Amino acid sequence: MKRFALIGAMFFIAMAASAAQDPQAVPTRELTRVAAMPPSAKPAGVPDDYVVTPNGYFSPDCVATVHEGDRLQKNGLIQRASGALEKPATCGKANYTLRGDRIEADGRRTLRSAATPPPEQSGWVQAANYASNTPIGRIVATWTVPSAPVTKDDQVIYFFPGLEQLPNVQSILQPVLGWNGYNDKAWTLASWNCCVDGTTFHSDPIPAKAGDVVVGDTYSTCAAGQDCPTWKIDSRNTTTGRTSSLTTDPYDDLTWVFGGVLEVYNVSTCGEYPGGPIVFHNIQVYNRNNVRVASPPWGGSDTSGINPQCNYGLSTTATSATISY
Repeated sequence: MKRFALIGAMFFIAMAASAAQDPQAVPTRELTRVAAMPPSAKPAGVPDDYVVTPNGYFSPDCVATVHEGDRLQKNGLIQRASGALEKPATCGKANYTLRGDRIEADGRRTLRSAATPPPEQSGWVQAANYASNTPIGRIVATWTVPSAPVTKDDQVIYFFPGLEQLPNVQSILQPVLGWNGYNDKAWTLASWNCCVDGTTFHSDPIPAKAGDVVVGDTYSTCAAGQDCPTWKIDSRNTTTGRTSSLTTDPYDDLTWVFGGVLEVYNVSTCGEYPGGPIVFHNIQVYNRNNVRVASPPWGGSDTSGINPQCNYGLSTTATSATISY
């Protein structure tokens, strides 16, 4: 859909210590690397050592983990649970959108050449969204983990609700359910915020499986009416009782609202989609004054030019968004 061209990848996540303390913790994982993708799925110019994220293709140097109890501050520092401040290594490297546009660390963008064919279907396929004329203070949605795709190739699939800024996007806050995000042919949950100074941040992932019920909750932690510097993004597996949380600064007022999004990388056949349709239900949107938005004016995306064409559709109510394919 937009500039973020989001999707998931594979870089090493240091979880050995937490795994030793928690036998259920997801073991050390590597986000899907561009090198693992078939040539037809690679945007021209993206280095092979880059990884796939919900926000496009990034150097592993530009992906940082914010653990439970840590907080990502507006200045880019991570305040660890111990109170210590840590500055991630300066990224300084370009990232690429799903379609192959190059974005420098300072935000300058170079569009993919029209003469260069785009990769196999990658990008936001469908998104129930609207622009709010007042700042948002919370969005929460519930959905069920679908069955795995019948065709299990190298595709990556993401589902999430989320919030961004308009008209100048500075970040995207999103609780994400991903399939094959870690080159594992499995479902995982993690919370993401992209892209402060060219870096994308995420929480430690937790496992999910078909039939699990997921709640994605993105919310201000301050009193009603405040311009709050501290938000929480909770990716909660209510079936297992586990949550992957990210505490972060939103970087500006959040006014672009997403009730449910389907994002994909490297989809070439309809069989590469998971079981559908996916239904985001019990969607609740609140403004900064903690007043619930009664009837969000959901709109959708133009799917007419997508190949493969898999009978895409979107239907919405005040509290639900059903994405079909």
